[in-house]
Amino acid sequence: MNTLQQFYIGNFYTDENNQLLSLFSPLITDTTAECADHFYDVLLSDPKSQPYISNELVEVKLKAELQKWILQTLTPKMTPEARVEIVQTQRHVGAVHTRVDVPMSLVNCAMNIIKQVLYQTLSASPDYSDSDKLRFIPLMDQLLDASLSLINESYMEGHLQNERTAQEFRSHSTAQELAIEIERIKGDFYGWLSQFMGALLFENPSSTYFDIHQQDFALWIRHKLNFVCAESSTTQKIQANLTAIQSELTAIKNNDPEHRNQALKTISDLTKESGWMLSQIANANIETSTREDSLTFLIERRFLDPILQNESQMAMRTETPFSLMMIDIDDFKHINDIHGHQAGDEVLSMIGRLLKNALRVTDYAFRYGGEEFLILLPETNLENAQKAAVKMLDKVRKMIVSIRNGRQLKVTISIGIAEFDGHPDYERTIALADEKLYQTKHNGKDGVTI
Repeated sequence: MNTLQQFYIGNFYTDENNQLLSLFSPLITDTTAECADHFYDVLLSDPKSQPYISNELVEVKLKAELQKWILQTLTPKMTPEARVEIVQTQRHVGAVHTRVDVPMSLVNCAMNIIKQVLYQTLSASPDYSDSDKLRFIPLMDQLLDASLSLINESYMEGHLQNERTAQEFRSHSTAQELAIEIERIKGDFYGWLSQFMGALLFENPSSTYFDIHQQDFALWIRHKLNFVCAESSTTQKIQANLTAIQSELTAIKNNDPEHRNQALKTISDLTKESGWMLSQIANANIETSTREDSLTFLIERRFLDPILQNESQMAMRTETPFSLMMIDIDDFKHINDIHGHQAGDEVLSMIGRLLKNALRVTDYAFRYGGEEFLILLPETNLENAQKAAVKMLDKVRKMIVSIRNGRQLKVTISIGIAEFDGHPDYERTIALADEKLYQTKHNGKDGVTI
């Protein structure tokens, strides 16, 4: 425990201060709702807050959470355990802000608004003497300021760690791995162009050709390119090219004959330019090590936070959901105990390869820990995630694991699925997927729960 945390525990929740907090506890309890209402009225009017919160999110979840935090901070802590717990609470708030990536300027604004409401309520209250008010106000000020310091400390630690991890994810993509993936994406991109031109020649293009943003290669560029390319100007240019191509496609779809030939040339040029830039990214990538778990060849869990943070922000910005699958190998301990750890490793390796091969190029597969895996499905609702899970279950049931002495094993998996609900803290979605996984286990395993 560092100096700030020790100071917080030792100086604010003393016996004398706890008596004062107890005295004003009814007023604090009655004022938390007003604090939350006023705070979010101001915050929702600020354009800077719009990427992080919405009216629905505020009413359904955030107001209650803010009220709870105010009450936790400004009520007595009689035991050493309670004082340690409130420090952990403040640090947890900072960690949540890290995951949401909310600017600390908004958090500081929140504290000023909360103080303003509390000051006004205290001044107007006839239930307390002026001398008690004069004693309580400095304590309230110090508690809120010290709490903010703990939140900021935790936020900065988490923010720096996320930045380092995101950078490491980029730099640890091997040149060979990235080149293969980019060549596949380029092939899909050029293949789409060729098929579109051919269909247009015969005046029979499918409507799916006209929405470039829903093509697999475009989804990969949108969701994965930022994590394999640190050169943001290049990725932004490729994204801009896709947007420009979409504009030309819309013009063609709207039967603009005068614009058609020029539009086709522009689409072709932009596609070729994007392909060239993708090749430049592959060529510039320097091989250092690996971002993958050596046994399953899935992404290591330590890279989960920056990726989920990015996907959560994109989902809120575009109002498109993503889903998470939490997967566990059934009876894995039994496999290790009966057949040995070498057999267990072979099961893990085969499941990892199967999951990786079963997913789209836009999806992320992580080894979450032990025999658990986490799958991130961008732009996928609960219904489509369930369909993907059912296919995955069937593939695993058909899988045969060969172990020593010529023996063979059949394994099954259990899956829990949760859809991102718009709350900026993605840990809630992970927790819900984990809860659904537990339900699958409880219901007999080898299945999926949503």
